[in-house]
This record gives sequence, structure tokens and C-alpha cells, in this order.
Amino acid sequence: MAKNFESIDIEVNERKGLQYPTWEVVIPSRRTIGIIENVNGRYRATTSKQQHTLFSKSLESAIDELLSYFTLHEK
Repeated sequence: MAKNFESIDIEVNERKGLQYPTWEVVIPSRRTIGIIENVNGRYRATTSKQQHTLFSKSLESAIDELLSYFTLHEK
């Protein structure tokens, strides 16, 4: 069974002035997917809609986790 894949354009914006290094993952002109914070060497990604928390070892994997979660649960 084949599944059609859809490309999602995103932007990753760094947010300044917060306690931890923080990035916001957004779909341009539509909505925020989630927030990623670097806390104690781990990246904590929090989804925007359902406030689920995901942990990763790198920023890239945290972005991938947010996109996967968005595609499967929030889209």
C-alpha cells in the first residue's frame, strides 16, 4: 500500500531573551508547530496544539520529531 507524501515547508526561528536557548518551528503564514528548548544538553520539543513533550539529543532530531508528530497527530 503506497502513501502519498506531502512536502511541508517550515521555518526554524531562534527566540532571544529566554532562560534556555529556544527555537520556534513554524509553517510560514499558517501556524506554529512547536517550541524546542535546549535544557541540560537535551532538546525538549513541546507541540503547540496538544502540549506533548518530546526529547531528543540534537536540534535536527527534535525538529524531525516535531514534524513527525504534527504529520501523524495534528494535521
